[in-house]
Amino acid sequence: MENSETVEISVAGKTVRARAGETVVHALWGAGLGDMVKTGCVGGVCGACTVTIRFKDGRPGGTGLACIRLVEKGMEVFPCPVDSIPSVAPHVGPDDSSIRKAYPTLDRCTKCGSCTVACPMSIPVMDSVLRLRDGKFEQAADDFTTCIHCGLCRFVCEDKVQPHNMGMWVRRSIGMGIGLDTSESPADSPDAEREWEYLLSPDRDERLRRAKRFRELGRVEE
Repeated sequence: MENSETVEISVAGKTVRARAGETVVHALWGAGLGDMVKTGCVGGVCGACTVTIRFKDGRPGGTGLACIRLVEKGMEVFPCPVDSIPSVAPHVGPDDSSIRKAYPTLDRCTKCGSCTVACPMSIPVMDSVLRLRDGKFEQAADDFTTCIHCGLCRFVCEDKVQPHNMGMWVRRSIGMGIGLDTSESPADSPDAEREWEYLLSPDRDERLRRAKRFRELGRVEE
């Protein structure tokens, strides 16, 4: 039976009546206000629908994704789309010099922890930034494997450290050094098909494990 209970929320100052149990995005669609929040996958993957949330009664709000955050009575939602910035070309074999040339803001981190709190994927963002400062690139790359590039960590960082951009950069930089010979394994070859089947396991934890192993070995493990 469809839930008929309704709650009242506020989105960018506009009152929206929503059905209990639905997401913020679906509430906006139902009210004909879908353009108030950017959307992409609507499944918690692309990071387009970034928002901040607060409650008048003092309950903790924070940041999140409107496509997976359920409405709550008294919720105040503020869209916070993160503007894109030009990407920085990866560097084969990243080191202390190359990452600081690519991201001079790396050493600005004041260890406030806001980036970690904001991350909807539970990535230890601040610790990852500190690992990058210490040259622990493999560990930082592992941390950002589940990053959806929503930009919330960058949005809340007052020091403009750009954690998710650095995470992507170090992953690409390490990937460039694997040394895969694509001339012997074109995209439509049986080997490439086998690699995709291996990497796209339906189980999330197994998919993450396989991605790490593939990066370590440079091939599908036997």
